[in-house]
Amino acid sequence: GLEVLDASPSEGGADWAARLRGVPSMFVDIYSPEDPYPADMWAAAAAYFSSPAGRNLSLPGGRYACARDLLRRQLPFLAGLTLGEVCHIVQLCISHKKL
Repeated sequence: GLEVLDASPSEGGADWAARLRGVPSMFVDIYSPEDPYPADMWAAAAAYFSSPAGRNLSLPGGRYACARDLLRRQLPFLAGLTLGEVCHIVQLCISHKKL
């Protein structure tokens, strides 16, 4: 048969990924320690989370639910980012205490 999928465990081994062969991967590795986001995005996020609105914010648990809630709020510093990128930002905040 024709093999069209590559399946592999994530770096930490907790998750699996299936990718179509011959199609460039467009997935965001939410576990990557690399921070490709601009300093002004982080500064705007820090300003928001230290503002009265940000300090009183109650976010759901879990990266995915938290990222969805943040995107739902249409925060200017997240404009144009994908759900995967916002999940990665949440992960960076959790694992590297970015904010």
